[in-house]
Amino acid sequence: MNGHRAVYTAVSTGLAAWLIGTVAGQLPDQRFDRLLARGPLRLLPAPNWRFFGPNPGVSDAHLLYRDITGSTATPWKEIEVTPDRPWYALAWNAGNRAPKVLLDTLQVIIKVSNDSCADMVRIASSPGYLILQGYLTTRIPHDPSADHTQFMLLRGHPERGQPYAVEPLFASRHIPLRPESPAAAAAR
Repeated sequence: MNGHRAVYTAVSTGLAAWLIGTVAGQLPDQRFDRLLARGPLRLLPAPNWRFFGPNPGVSDAHLLYRDITGSTATPWKEIEVTPDRPWYALAWNAGNRAPKVLLDTLQVIIKVSNDSCADMVRIASSPGYLILQGYLTTRIPHDPSADHTQFMLLRGHPERGQPYAVEPLFASRHIPLRPESPAAAAAR
């Protein structure tokens, strides 16, 4: 019976050490990285989030929109990109798919904008822009009298001990809320 106890103790100790090493390797503060690479745990490859995300997100994305009636625009309103998560989201977060699509769409628009030197024709024909345009015109409630809408992307930088800094990244064209008549399209 002592042999089984010794194996159980060795396996339990090894798994506990691996768990502690994995947790230490995930901390934003990298002071444990050198110890884990050179210490007795180096033989146990601990999973590291930097493998999957070598450049982790350190900023927040904000999506704002406003309605436009004639030449009058309403104040900007924020669309909540990442809603609060329920307690069970750690294990099951199926509701994260829609916000993930929205965040990926924002990233596509930012990338196309940077790659095209802000060429609005190229940006407006990108898949990300078209998806977001469809989302804004079909899923977001608008003022009944509004004939256009517009969106803006902002990046927020949460720094510890610093005020929250916000940086504008992109503002869209005016997007029609109702299909244009053929005469209006021809005049434009």
